[in-house]
Amino acid sequence: MRTVKIITDSASDLPAQYFEKYDVAMLPMGVVVGDKTYLDRVELCSKDFFDMMKRDPDLLPKTVMPSAEAMTQEFRKNLETFSHQIFVSISSKGSGTYDVARMVKESIEDELGRPSNITLVDSYSFSAGYGIIVAEMAKLAYEGAGFDAVMAKYHEMKDSVKVLLVVDDLKHLQRGGRIKASVALIGGMLGIKPILTIKDGLIDSFGKERGKRRAMERMLETLLADVKTPEKTRVWLIQADAQEDMQFLKQMVTDRMTPLEIVECEMGACVGSHAGGGLVGLVYTVEG
Repeated sequence: MRTVKIITDSASDLPAQYFEKYDVAMLPMGVVVGDKTYLDRVELCSKDFFDMMKRDPDLLPKTVMPSAEAMTQEFRKNLETFSHQIFVSISSKGSGTYDVARMVKESIEDELGRPSNITLVDSYSFSAGYGIIVAEMAKLAYEGAGFDAVMAKYHEMKDSVKVLLVVDDLKHLQRGGRIKASVALIGGMLGIKPILTIKDGLIDSFGKERGKRRAMERMLETLLADVKTPEKTRVWLIQADAQEDMQFLKQMVTDRMTPLEIVECEMGACVGSHAGGGLVGLVYTVEG
């Protein structure tokens, strides 16, 4: 019997099969394009979003947090059905989602007059950087693991996940403030492709290479150097309108190692609006 319900926001870019297989609840972010707001992954898929971006390079999409109403509805639904519900959110340094969830939880507990079964987790990460953790938490919860075991999995993985990304340019990240100011200096260098990582809840610089192919080779070299036991390593590949690049990177990985799993992820409109098209990356686990 299941006792723990896992909830995340659409910015986790968790592949659809995980939501379906492990009964994960999704709180959709909002994506504002022009004068219309779409619910990420509900009303606007990744392909349609990046097609919009290509048709209008000057498009300036914005993102909004899941609504307090949607959070309230989801949290209330799980109050009696499960012993515990755990919401894992996008980094609080890049979104106000965690703070809204905290206010919703406090409001529900004020009405109940007692503590609730709601646990909030600030991932301090973005996209598959925490989606990979949500997947493992959800699998445990679906198989009947208790709250302590599910949270132990989170704590085990949160410091063992490494994220490496290469983007075509930094203009979207600069505009959205999701990147450290010092990193933005790399973006204007001709032919240089910045390799990014996630550190302390923000996008940070990992390195730079001349050309995208060399950047992907550098990411692979880093993966191979970090991994001691490939058969225990989970590798997720993430792309934003860069399917060919991701397949090339996947081939590079599988030519050099046989991981425990290799999962392909599509960056959604929420994180994609800040990263821009052309992003490709590796998310993987490193043994402590």
